[in-house]
Amino acid sequence: KNPPRDPQPVARARTMASALDNAADPPREFVKHTRACFRCKLVKTFDQFVEAGCDNCEFFQMTDDRGRVVECTAAHYSGVCAVIDPKSSWTAKWLRLGKLVPGCYALEINDDVPDAVATEIEERMDAGR
Repeated sequence: KNPPRDPQPVARARTMASALDNAADPPREFVKHTRACFRCKLVKTFDQFVEAGCDNCEFFQMTDDRGRVVECTAAHYSGVCAVIDPKSSWTAKWLRLGKLVPGCYALEINDDVPDAVATEIEERMDAGR
């Protein structure tokens, strides 16, 4: 007889599948044309931000607005971390990404946040408190 199967791997697989259901599309290319959201650091291509905006920061309203994408994202960033299951990943918690959608995130933004965008982010954070 076969020993009973451990239910843990099945449960983990279900959790992983459900986490990926709402994941941000990964960048189509990393060579060029990728940008990172100034607020959450989600990395996508310029066109992906134009097509769908930021999956975490919908208040930026970047969809179909190329100028807004330029204003709310950084072209210069350092490092990328792929997060599959933010709620259980120690890396996501360490990077403070635990409440964001699964996706690819910049480790550091190297561009200055425009004043208007910084104000929007601060207002959004104050409203959430």
